[in-house]
Amino acid sequence: MGCGEFIVKYVLFFANLFFALAGLALLGVGAAVQWQVKPLLDVFDGSFEVAPISAMVVGGVVFLIAFFGCCGSLRESNCMLVTYAVFMIMLMILKITLASLIFVNLGAVTEQIPRWLNAAFNQPNLDEFHQIETTFTCCGTVGGSSYVSLSLPPSCCSAEPCTVLNAHPGCNDVLTEFFRTFGMVIGLLAIAVVSVELVAVVFALCLANRARNYQRRSRY
Repeated sequence: MGCGEFIVKYVLFFANLFFALAGLALLGVGAAVQWQVKPLLDVFDGSFEVAPISAMVVGGVVFLIAFFGCCGSLRESNCMLVTYAVFMIMLMILKITLASLIFVNLGAVTEQIPRWLNAAFNQPNLDEFHQIETTFTCCGTVGGSSYVSLSLPPSCCSAEPCTVLNAHPGCNDVLTEFFRTFGMVIGLLAIAVVSVELVAVVFALCLANRARNYQRRSRY
């Protein structure tokens, strides 16, 4: 094996190690967000669940394919490397689509959050809203002033007595920033992974071509 081939082989291996870690990161972020937004399922439009679920699915698939790519690069298997390259191209298209949808729809989703929260806050039963306050460490829609009473619910504060003076920030701002940050993290992570994947696909095809030529020469 020449120096160039050695470099291609191990660059591909470590690139896939990066993909595996990035896939786990994508899976972990999606799972964390999905777990944290459970209290919102009865309040918000369920369509906003698509982003964390998509992140978990893409992250899991990226991890599996990256593991496949690591094995293919070490064994220098033409079949495994070509299959890996094809799946990576499909994943690149999927991640570009996911990032594009997030960036395009993020503003529209965050603009709807105050409307959803205001509707939930005006319901006779505020148990669901108090659960949101506890989960996201926020108070009312715009802060303690959202409540008419001077005595605020315990979910609005970290310590008793709970008043406007020690109340958490309003849920409108807190949740809007939460979803904006989540969307940007997922979108930028997807773009970063795609950029490195493009290099890995080129290296995989080069290594697969070398393995195919070696197999042909070994027959003669």
